[in-house]
Amino acid sequence: MIRTMFLSHRGESDDAPENTLPAFELAMQRQSDGIELDVRLTADKQVVCVHDDSLQRVAGVPLKVAEHDLQELQKYHPVPLLQEALQLLAPGALMQIELKGAPELIPWCKQLLDKFPEKRSCFCISSFESDTITVAADGFGDLPRVLLVDLEKVFGYFPTAEEVIKYLAPLKCGISFKADMRADADFVQKLKADGLRVVCWGVFTDELGLKMAEIGVDALTCNHAVALRKKYLELKKEC
Repeated sequence: MIRTMFLSHRGESDDAPENTLPAFELAMQRQSDGIELDVRLTADKQVVCVHDDSLQRVAGVPLKVAEHDLQELQKYHPVPLLQEALQLLAPGALMQIELKGAPELIPWCKQLLDKFPEKRSCFCISSFESDTITVAADGFGDLPRVLLVDLEKVFGYFPTAEEVIKYLAPLKCGISFKADMRADADFVQKLKADGLRVVCWGVFTDELGLKMAEIGVDALTCNHAVALRKKYLELKKEC
C-alpha cells in the first residue's frame, strides 16, 4: 500500500522562515518526504523562492520581486535561489514547485531543473493558473503537473469526482485541492483511477491532515509535515 507523502510546506515553516534555506534544510534534516516551495522570477532573471509578489509580508518592505534584482531583494530578506533548494534536496525526497507570476518563468525554471537529471523523477510542478499549467506542459512534459484548486470556490459546492475529472480534462494534469472534510476515499480513488495525481493543500489543522492521509491522497503539504507524519503513523500502528 502506497503511503501519503507529507511535504513540508515552504519548508518546515512552522519552525523556520518560509521559503528560506533554513526551512528547507530543516525539512531535510528531519527527513521529510519532501518540500513544497514557490518560485518567481526577479528582474535579473533569477528563479527565487518567494510566495508573494512582494517582500511586504515577509520583510516589511514593498519591493516587487519581478521589478528588482536578486542582490537588492537579499538586502531585506534571505531570498534563496531555486538552484540552492535543488542542491539541498535529499535523494528520494520530493519537490513540488509552485510557479508564481508570468509564464515567462517557465523556461528559466526548466534550465535549472535540467541541471539535476538525477533528481528529475522527484519533481512535480504546480500552479493556481490554468494558463501556466498549460504552458508548463511544453517545458515539463515528462513531469507530473497539478492544478491548485479551491473546489468550493470553483464549483460553488464540493463536486463529485466525475465533475473534477471533466474540469481537468482539457488541462491534462492532476489536482491539488484545498483540503476538505467532505472528501472521502471514494472521491480520491475515482480521481486516481482516471490517472490523476491527487494532492491537497490548506492543511490548517492536524485533524484535516490526518483525514486527507486516511482517504489516500498521494501527497499533502503542511507547515509541520514531519510531526504530522509521525502522528499519522502512530495512529496507524494503534489500529
